[in-house]
Amino acid sequence: MTLVFLGILIFATLTMLVFGLNRTQNESQVKARVSNLDTGPAENTPLQSRTRKFDNSFSQRVLIPFVQALSDRIQVIVPISGKSWIRQKLVQAGYSKPQYFKTYMGAHCLCTFGFLGYTAFLVFVNHLVSGILGFLLVIAAGAIGFALPILWLIQQAVKRQDSIRKALPDFLDLLVICVEAGLGLDIAISKISKTESVQTSEYLREELIRYTRDIGFGKPRKEALLNLAERTGVEDLNTLVNALVQSYEMGTGVVQALKIQSDGLRQKRLHRAEAAANKISVKMVLPIYLFFFPGIFIVILGPMVLYAISQVGSTIQSTGGLH
Repeated sequence: MTLVFLGILIFATLTMLVFGLNRTQNESQVKARVSNLDTGPAENTPLQSRTRKFDNSFSQRVLIPFVQALSDRIQVIVPISGKSWIRQKLVQAGYSKPQYFKTYMGAHCLCTFGFLGYTAFLVFVNHLVSGILGFLLVIAAGAIGFALPILWLIQQAVKRQDSIRKALPDFLDLLVICVEAGLGLDIAISKISKTESVQTSEYLREELIRYTRDIGFGKPRKEALLNLAERTGVEDLNTLVNALVQSYEMGTGVVQALKIQSDGLRQKRLHRAEAAANKISVKMVLPIYLFFFPGIFIVILGPMVLYAISQVGSTIQSTGGLH
């Protein structure tokens, strides 16, 4: 039974590897034909295409095409709401290109079935655990493999959003200075996006550069601002964008709106810092009880307990000697 199961695993692995290699080869041939159409025929074109093919890493040649092909197969069973949520989180985490969705879906599937299959192999083939406990262990491993990519994606999105949220007040100060100096809003944002200062977040600069690119391509300012807020998913930035859109639609001063938003964001950041400081005492209760109080009890009560034990022992010995 073990040999049959191992044979099936090896056959499945080889089949998936060959499928990934064939897909990669077909894609490389298509790219080579497209490059021939663009640049024209040359004597060393096959050699150059083979060189470019083998210059790529193993993950780019085999793993990523295989994962994307796997994603195409499993997208049928994924609900539309789940797909939209994953796309939204990928964009908020900074992975906005279409191929990232396929790569994530395929990697998610591999992680889930990898944990599930490896645990099932250990439980049912090596007989590490038997009965209902083994079945529950396999289900738990599959659940862990399913949850890990989701937790990673949420963590990446939250990390990016926190960085953008913390950099917004300083970004608004720079924006107010530039606008008061006579620069337009788009030009001021372009200038700030090129400033690699400590106060400006790297993720915020990426979004500002993309906004400047959208404006350069002819997209309306309102649409570009709304897309900026939607990509980040930061509530404070969404409030700022709505204030700017309303200011332009109503014809009010942009500088005054920026100053009001800057003061509001600084107040919010101060309130968040105060709330985090107030939570420290509550968070320190468990570590104090687990690590601090036991040491104090050992230092204070340890000698007393040892003295009491010695006295009781000596009393028992003396009592036994009298009898």
